[in-house]
Amino acid sequence: MNRREFGKLMMSTGLMAGMMPGLVLAADTKELNVAVEALWQNIAPINGISNASIRIFPNIYDRLVEIDYLNDPSGQTLVPRLATGWERNGKVWTITLRDGVKFHNGETMTAEDVAFTLSAERLWGEEPYEPRGRTYTAGFVRVEATGPLTVEIETADEDINIPGKLSGFIGYVVPKAYYLEKGVDGFGQAPVGTGPYQVMRYRGNEAARLEAFADHWDGAPPVERLNFLLVPEYAGRLAGLATGEFDIIASIPIDQENQIETMEGANLIRKQVNNYTAVLFNTRNDPEGNPLQNQDLRYAMIQAIDMDAIVQALFGGNTFFPSVPFNFPEYGKFYDAAAKPRLPYDLEAARALVAKSGYKGEKLIWHITRGFWTNYDAAAEIMVEMWREAGINVEAQFLDNFQLAYERPFHMLAVSGGTSFIPGDPYQPLWLDWSPTGVISSASWKTWDPTERFVEIGAAYAKSTDPDERKALFLELSDEWQRVTPGQYMWKSLANWAVRDGISFVPVPEFEMRLHGGYLTL
Repeated sequence: MNRREFGKLMMSTGLMAGMMPGLVLAADTKELNVAVEALWQNIAPINGISNASIRIFPNIYDRLVEIDYLNDPSGQTLVPRLATGWERNGKVWTITLRDGVKFHNGETMTAEDVAFTLSAERLWGEEPYEPRGRTYTAGFVRVEATGPLTVEIETADEDINIPGKLSGFIGYVVPKAYYLEKGVDGFGQAPVGTGPYQVMRYRGNEAARLEAFADHWDGAPPVERLNFLLVPEYAGRLAGLATGEFDIIASIPIDQENQIETMEGANLIRKQVNNYTAVLFNTRNDPEGNPLQNQDLRYAMIQAIDMDAIVQALFGGNTFFPSVPFNFPEYGKFYDAAAKPRLPYDLEAARALVAKSGYKGEKLIWHITRGFWTNYDAAAEIMVEMWREAGINVEAQFLDNFQLAYERPFHMLAVSGGTSFIPGDPYQPLWLDWSPTGVISSASWKTWDPTERFVEIGAAYAKSTDPDERKALFLELSDEWQRVTPGQYMWKSLANWAVRDGISFVPVPEFEMRLHGGYLTL
C-alpha cells in the first residue's frame, strides 16, 4: 500500500477535524456531571470489570492498598488505604486493617469482611460466587481473620507480590452480610463499599448516581453529588459540555481533540493508560477447519500489517505500537528499549508465508465491538486492506455489544488487556491473561489452549521470587508466546477527557477516574 492509497483510506474512515465555539460554564460546584460513552451492566468489583466500570470503582470502593500516582507518577509506590500495614513470614502475609471504617450501609468494616472479600467462597474455591476472581488469586490456599483487625493470606508458594495484588480489583472490600443478602447480581446493581461516594441509583443503560459519603474515613470528597451519565454519541457529549450540562466528558475521538483545544472555557486532558488493544487469533478448531490453526498464516498476518504507520496516522505521537509483545515501558527492569521484533512488517515475507501455509482464501471473520476502543474501528478497516494485499481475506464485523462479539463462529476477536495487576511486573498481560485459568484460555469465547511449554515456564515464573530469575523466565515465556503468536498487541491505550474551567482533575494511567482526594479539586 503506497502513501497515496494509505491517505485515501485514512480519509475514508471519517477522521476529519472540526471546530466548536466556547462553552457555557456550569455554576453548581456541589454536583459534578460526567458524560461517558458506555456503562457496564453492573458495578461489582470483580464480575463488573470492564473499561466502562473501572472508571467508577475507586469512587465507591476503597482498596486495601493503593498505587500512589500523586506522589509517584511511575506507579511504583504502594500506600495504605483500608490496610495500614502488611508483613510476610514465608508463605503467610499478615494484613493489619484500619480501625473504624464504615460501609455505606452504616456497618463497620471488620476482618471478617476482608477475609470474605478475598475468600475461596467468593473468589477462588470450587464454585465461587465470582469465578473470574480465580484469575487474580492464583496460589491462594487460605484467607483467615485472625483478629478484629488482622487477616492472614497464605499462598501455596512464597509470593512477594501480595501487596501489589491487593492494589487491584481484589483489594476492593465488600461487606460480607450485605453481599450474601443481595447475591452477586443484586450487589452489582446496588453495591455498598467504603469509598468516598455511595451509590444512590445505578442503571447500566442510563446513569450511575452517587452522593458524598459523610462518614468516609478519609474525609468528605470535593462534591456532594457525582453523576456518570450515559451519552453514547460523542456529538451529544460535546454539546452537553458546550451548554454547561456536563462538567467532564470522556472519550473524545483523537481526530476531534482540536475541538476541545480551541474551545474557550474547556481543557483537554490526555493520558496513556496501562492497557493495550489487541486482536486475538483463534488458534482452536472452532469453527471446524479454522485456517488460523496454521502458524505460518498467523505469522503472515503479523508481517502484513504496518502497525507503526497505522498508529502514527491515527494517534500522531500520542501513543505507540509495542512491536515486541509484552515489552512494555511500564515494566522497568523487564523492559528492553533495544529489543527487535521477530516478525517485522514485510509484505513480501507475508505473501510467502501465506503461500507456505496452504491458505486458500477462506473468509476470516473478525468480531469487533463497535466504537468501544478509540480508533480501533478505523484501524481495522486499514488492516483488512493490508491483509488483502497479502492475499488474506478478512471480514471485519462491527457488532453492537460484547455479547454479540463473543458469539461464535469467529476467527479473530477485538480485545484489550490491562498491565498493572502487579505494579512494575508483566505478570498480568503475559501470565494472568494467557494462563490456563486466564480469561483468554477459559472463557466461553476462548481463542487458544496454552502449550505445555508455556504452562511449564509460566508456573515457574509465577512462583519465582528472585528478580533475575523472574526476568529470565519472563523472557522465555514471552518467546514461547511469540513462537505460537496467538494474537497481536496494537497500541497502548489512551484515555482523554474534556474538563471545564475551574475543575482540576489529575488522571492516572488507568481507565479509572479518581474524583476525590488530591485527584479532584474545584
